[in-house]
Amino acid sequence: MLFESSLFVTAFWKRMPFLRLIAPLLVGITVQLYLSLSLAWWMVLLTLAMSVLLLFRVLPLSVRFSGQYAAGLCWNTCVFCGGAILLYMTDIRHQRDYFANLSSDSSLLILRINAPLEETSRSYKTTAVVKGVYKGHEVTPARGILLLSFSKDSIVSRYAYGDILMVSGKPELIKNSGNPGGFDYRQYCAYRGIYHQLYLKTGSYGLLPGNEAGIFQSFIFSARNYCISSIRKYIGNGPEAGMAEALLIGYRRDLDQELVQLYSNTGIVHIIAISGMHLALLYGTLLWLLKWLPSGKYTDALKAVLVLIVLWGFTLLTGASASVLRSAVMFTCITLGELVLRRHSSIFNTLAASAFVLLCSSPYLAVDAGFQLSYLAVLSILLFYKPLYAWLDFNSKWQDTLWQLISVSLAAQLLTLPVSLYYFHQFPNYFLLANLIAVPLSTVIIYGEIMLLLLSPFGQLAGWLGWGLRWLIRLMNICVEWLGKLPGALIQHLYPNILQTVCMYLLIGGVAIWVIIRWKPGIWLVMGSCMCMIVLQGIKLTNRLFQQQIVVYNITAYTAIDFVSGGRVCFAGDDSVWLQPAGKQLQVSRSSLGVKASVVASFAKYGHYIQFGSKRIVIIDSALPASPPQEKFSTDYLLITHNPRLEMRQLVDFYRFNTVILAASNSPGKIRKWKNDCYVLTLRCFSVPDQGAYVINF
Repeated sequence: MLFESSLFVTAFWKRMPFLRLIAPLLVGITVQLYLSLSLAWWMVLLTLAMSVLLLFRVLPLSVRFSGQYAAGLCWNTCVFCGGAILLYMTDIRHQRDYFANLSSDSSLLILRINAPLEETSRSYKTTAVVKGVYKGHEVTPARGILLLSFSKDSIVSRYAYGDILMVSGKPELIKNSGNPGGFDYRQYCAYRGIYHQLYLKTGSYGLLPGNEAGIFQSFIFSARNYCISSIRKYIGNGPEAGMAEALLIGYRRDLDQELVQLYSNTGIVHIIAISGMHLALLYGTLLWLLKWLPSGKYTDALKAVLVLIVLWGFTLLTGASASVLRSAVMFTCITLGELVLRRHSSIFNTLAASAFVLLCSSPYLAVDAGFQLSYLAVLSILLFYKPLYAWLDFNSKWQDTLWQLISVSLAAQLLTLPVSLYYFHQFPNYFLLANLIAVPLSTVIIYGEIMLLLLSPFGQLAGWLGWGLRWLIRLMNICVEWLGKLPGALIQHLYPNILQTVCMYLLIGGVAIWVIIRWKPGIWLVMGSCMCMIVLQGIKLTNRLFQQQIVVYNITAYTAIDFVSGGRVCFAGDDSVWLQPAGKQLQVSRSSLGVKASVVASFAKYGHYIQFGSKRIVIIDSALPASPPQEKFSTDYLLITHNPRLEMRQLVDFYRFNTVILAASNSPGKIRKWKNDCYVLTLRCFSVPDQGAYVINF
């Protein structure tokens, strides 16, 4: 049986060329992502592999046959190097015309607004493409993308996509909070090719004549605005309209954040994120609408053109997220294969082909959570849906339909669960019930919204339909809210590391081999992965038991310090931070550290200094006395908070210390001045707003 299985796997593997290519490509991208090797290193390895392949061509046939595995290894090495080189070339910082390599403090930047302005409470935000650097009365062509923030005024609000600006000011590197367990915003932007941001005040920018908005892109934005205005006109404002916009075109700016959290807590946040489900509905509808066309060479080609135009138009309309791109490429391959080439390929090969194309065009998608979850969900359904569905047999049609929906939901959850726990650290216990309610309702709502757009010229009919959709969305929100507030709806504070995540996949694979394929050695894989997970968890708990550290958090306008000893923590700083949204950041950090607030035995506060174990930290939040003491106070750290009036040279007269820590509660101007003073005085200095949270392990 094992021999027959191995023959089947070998034959299956040979018929799936893209399955063979995707693995080395992903490995190459991952290695370059974490090691950041130079281009020369990869070119040498690629040249060596290609040289060996050329050598094989001149060897005798018998030698080539016996060394076919070596040739296969060389081909995989070429693809592996190709993945790494793709990632290297995608990083625009390695290009000579990257604007950061050309600009200086005195140069001006010429930018093109790349997206409609988004209004926030304090500013307008958008992204801009760098067109050139103006320096010395000449413009040097340049490339790159910037995050732009404008101070609020009446002029900026009228700027549109494609407008050309000339701006002054030096772009800053995007910063990350660095708080334990916090979201790495700098890395998130870097994966999208954005490394710098620029804050513009009135007078530091000007509008140049002309507009470079492309016709197609302008059409997409106009279509999106038409959809939004129609929804707001006939469904109204409020959470229902925000949900309708998200369901139809993925527009999330009007979504109620508490409602989004409830959808996340019940495990159906994919409903409000445009995903493969939406494109599958659209694809199926298009094929049904085109059934009246007779089958033939030219009519099938016409069908393919119409389907692809609508699919890719919808993809661009919704912002081309990773999951939608996956579906668009996959359905494109299926459409071209069945309607144009008239060939039916394996769905596994089609799935791998779509991933290969997307990774070649944008290798950073490999670390995109949406990309990973989308492909894992489809792969999981393909692998496990039929075995799960075959477990039970129902005579009643409605029972069978219900079991199909349950089987799909369970199958999709199997391979996405480890990645979901790794990224989101929680598990929704009622995900199955939530899917049974939300998926049918959302499907009806999406079709209803499409009908609403078609009926929008007929005001009375559109008004009735909009009223019905509003109540359907309200019903779905009420059901989700009820599920999300049930006792035990959510298991939180799950923080598996990458090795534990791998072990979870080995466990799922072992169970599948044991139960589905009925290969008994699969039980050894199950037991081995369980043992590894237990050992890894034991190591993690042991490390937490003996951890001892000080964390100075990076929270704007607040001072927050945690003193961690084992599983306990004490807080010092501004108590008002717990009443603000920033308090949730502290809770997340504490959860990632595995600690709870309590009295720490080694913690003692004496006025403005704290003794924690062998470390001492002095908090300076006001001006120092006029004259220094006769004997300097010894401490390890000086924490400066809330903009005290002092000079760095005074610190040397008052204290013996190792490091000056500048808290995030200080103003940017004072931090810059103090950093310069520390540099002149050769004092060790750490700026929390610039460098992230300061974590002291001992």
